[in-house]
Amino acid sequence: MDKRLVLFVYIVCFGLVSSTSEPNAYAPEIISSVFNSRDIPLFQGTVREDETVVHLEPQLFARDNDTVGSARLICRYEIVSNIKKIPFVIEVKNRETGEGLLKVHEGERLSYEKRKTYKFNIFAFDCVDPPYDKKSSRAVVTVKVVAADRSAPVFEKTTYNADLQEGVLSQNITQVKAIDRDAAAENSAICGYDIVSDEAPFTITSNGIIKNTKAIYHKDAYNYILKIRARDCAGKVSEPAYVNIIVKETCTNGWTDFPDHIEYTPGSEYKYLTDSARLHVCAGSCVIDRVSVRVNLATNHIGKGCDRDTYSILSQRKLCGASDESVDLLPTATLASNWTNVVPSDDGNDGDRIFAFDGKSHHVVVPDAYTDHHLDSHFTISTWMKHSGHDDLVTKDTKPHHHGNKEHLLCMSDGDGMNRHHYALFVHNSKLVFLLRRESSDPADLEVFKPAEWRWLLDEVNDGRWHHYALSMYFPELRLLVDGKVVEANQDNFEMLDDWPLHPTDKVHYSKLVIGACWKGLDETFADHFQGYLAGLSLLKGRTESDKVIQCLNNCQENLEFTDLENMPSGTSVSFNSEKTEFTITGHNASDVEKLVHKVAYINNRNFPTPGRRNLNIRTSFHCGDTEEILPLLETYIFVEHSNRPIITMSGKQVVMGYRDTLETGLDIFRDVNIHVDFMLLTNGEENRNDTDSEEEEIGNDTSPPKQQTDVKSKNVPVVHSGGSSEDPSSHFLLDMCTLRAEPVLDFYVEHLELPKRDIKDFNMKLEGIETAAGLVILNADTIANYLTVIRHIRYVHTHADNLHMRNFVLSCSSQSGRFVSNELSVSVGSLERDTEEPRVVPVARIQSNGAQQSIQDPKFSHTLQGAAGTNFGMVAIIVVCVGFLLFMIVLGVLRIRAAHHRRRPANESGQEMEWDNSELNIIVNPIDQELFEYEENPRKSTLPDDSDTDDDVSDGFHDDGNESSEEEAETYKKTLEWDDSAY
Repeated sequence: MDKRLVLFVYIVCFGLVSSTSEPNAYAPEIISSVFNSRDIPLFQGTVREDETVVHLEPQLFARDNDTVGSARLICRYEIVSNIKKIPFVIEVKNRETGEGLLKVHEGERLSYEKRKTYKFNIFAFDCVDPPYDKKSSRAVVTVKVVAADRSAPVFEKTTYNADLQEGVLSQNITQVKAIDRDAAAENSAICGYDIVSDEAPFTITSNGIIKNTKAIYHKDAYNYILKIRARDCAGKVSEPAYVNIIVKETCTNGWTDFPDHIEYTPGSEYKYLTDSARLHVCAGSCVIDRVSVRVNLATNHIGKGCDRDTYSILSQRKLCGASDESVDLLPTATLASNWTNVVPSDDGNDGDRIFAFDGKSHHVVVPDAYTDHHLDSHFTISTWMKHSGHDDLVTKDTKPHHHGNKEHLLCMSDGDGMNRHHYALFVHNSKLVFLLRRESSDPADLEVFKPAEWRWLLDEVNDGRWHHYALSMYFPELRLLVDGKVVEANQDNFEMLDDWPLHPTDKVHYSKLVIGACWKGLDETFADHFQGYLAGLSLLKGRTESDKVIQCLNNCQENLEFTDLENMPSGTSVSFNSEKTEFTITGHNASDVEKLVHKVAYINNRNFPTPGRRNLNIRTSFHCGDTEEILPLLETYIFVEHSNRPIITMSGKQVVMGYRDTLETGLDIFRDVNIHVDFMLLTNGEENRNDTDSEEEEIGNDTSPPKQQTDVKSKNVPVVHSGGSSEDPSSHFLLDMCTLRAEPVLDFYVEHLELPKRDIKDFNMKLEGIETAAGLVILNADTIANYLTVIRHIRYVHTHADNLHMRNFVLSCSSQSGRFVSNELSVSVGSLERDTEEPRVVPVARIQSNGAQQSIQDPKFSHTLQGAAGTNFGMVAIIVVCVGFLLFMIVLGVLRIRAAHHRRRPANESGQEMEWDNSELNIIVNPIDQELFEYEENPRKSTLPDDSDTDDDVSDGFHDDGNESSEEEAETYKKTLEWDDSAY
């Protein structure tokens, strides 16, 4: 064949082939940002052994610079390694970008334990089919296998036990530990522990060490159970473990489980201090041979040192059987005397009235008429005193000196001409001094030295607490009792000085007895004022008071009691002070003493004790031979609750009429009086101001009388009725004062009040009365029955009863020195005439005064009463006139109606008694009016006093209307309406 033809055919054929084939000029290229030193792309991959996708850094991409057809696409990657088996495969996710995903080959499972790292080469291929496909240069891939966190932490023990000493902040109570069975260190590490118990005062560190965040005590919790979990660094949490922390009680000698307070209900009997307290003795202590416990009840903040009777000193003296001849030198101001009002005092509701002396100007001058100032050779002076010392005062531990002024409790001195002190009781520094200068006209006695001054050095004088002092003189012996106990005189606490008697003199004409200072007659000034508080200052002359009576006056109504003297263990003893406010119990071992303390109880015998807190202190000591261990002071308190408040109610007639001849000899004006007592149950916020005192109140200047109690019914509060049986609580209720106030004051020239002195004497009553122009006061504590006996027989005497129209008396009673006060019962008294020829009708009306109805006389009586009582009764007189006129008009209208009815009656009925026509007018009769006016069917009749000289006479009123029959009707009315004297 022609070579030219062959070449032509070859060129044509080659051109045809070339025109139908794709160009593949470039090989693929693997893209990476990381290269080794030989510019080979590098890839780092990690995969957890339980995962299937390898995380490569940087991400795998490849490219091909060919621009046409399949040559520009990446179709596959190839892994090449000298390792027999590579458990990976590369999946092309995007041919355009050549993105590849390195995955664990299906069916393969990585194992961290078998191989931790893989290293291999990879190649990228384009999509041109063989034999023309091209591959990229190699890249190196390193894959690190990460172990999977297969296991959660596990505690070495499921339960832990630990001890914690009470009161200790421990930094390592115990340590818990958990492990993780994962092989990889990052999975097997424990990253922390957690306490999942609620509000537990504990914390735990990352190492499992448990600490307490506050001090814990056995009495609060015996143990704590903590629930704890562990967590590894991958976040897996363990099953819980439990830690039981036992709070170990610190063994200390002393009491446990003693109550923090004891509540006492008034009226109850004994209240035991405790029945559960335990006295512990620790092992390892010395061998104890004696245990001593002292229980002290602190009552100095209550009243005058404890809850004594709240009756007045006079009432207490009566109750204790003291002499009736004793004189109260600081009496409570009453209708009979008010000269003690010059010194500030309290209201006396918690006992005797307390008088406050300022040390500068306060003093009381005892009137000459009240008591004879001079002393006999036998007498007793007693008083309550509260006095505080000064910085420069002498004590038993310092050398006596003469600084400080005398402070006179009592001083009787010359009234004029001289400054001699006849007798005096005063405080000088820390001494209580009594001075007595005898007075004698016998020349033989004037030159004889005799005891004149007695001095006692006493801690009580300046301790700022209430104490009772009683000096009993049986000349020349003088005995001092402090708080009911005789002061034993010795050279350290007592001295006595002699002096001349007082010589007779013409310079002095009278003496002056002063409380709280001393009078200088020559200078006419008061000096040496007392600064402090006094109560119940009394003087008994001509005899001395027995020690038993003085001790009774000091008896405290609240105290501790020991209730099991019969069953005391052998070797134990119980002792107490005279007030029974301090008990000392001793024994050979703690268990015996503990049992005896359980038998100590508190009791308050007052019916109405002062409510509030009484501190209770328990001091305990152990003795081991010559060694004594004093335990810490145990403090608790007794809380006395409020008692039921008595409501005293007085009732009776408010109008009493008597015939004039009866009034001239004496009329029982309170014979219908009744006194009733109910007991109101107190609730919180309803307490009386005087009952909320747990700390002694300061003395103020308020000397006003106590306020009248409000009617219980208006309060709508629960009331315990006193009933009327033998268990009636009112039968044991004592009154201590009833006041009968005259309005206006009595005119002793024509009227007075009489007490039934024979009844008081015959029934051996403790009552006594004082009458003044203002009225009558009945004093001293006694039963309601005895008070009623006296009150119902009080007689009102008016020697000129024809001049008596109407006068008013107001009666009220109280208990416990005004702590509980009754309502006021107002009674009006009027006079009647017997069987006069011209009987008169006294119109009766009603007014209100202090809640009680009173009868009001006719206009003439009102006018007379107004003149006698002054301008204060002007308004009453006007009301009386108006009401009387209104009643007059009503009666006039009734009589007119009856007159008309009478004219229509048949003639044969004219002789019958007048009858009311109820069909035309209904009249409601006041019950008190019914007692005053009775109709003809009552067989006892009397006529009304004539009132013909009055302008408002009833008969004149009938004539005024011009009715011809009115005079006859008036006469008939007069005859049928009469006084019933049976009620008076």
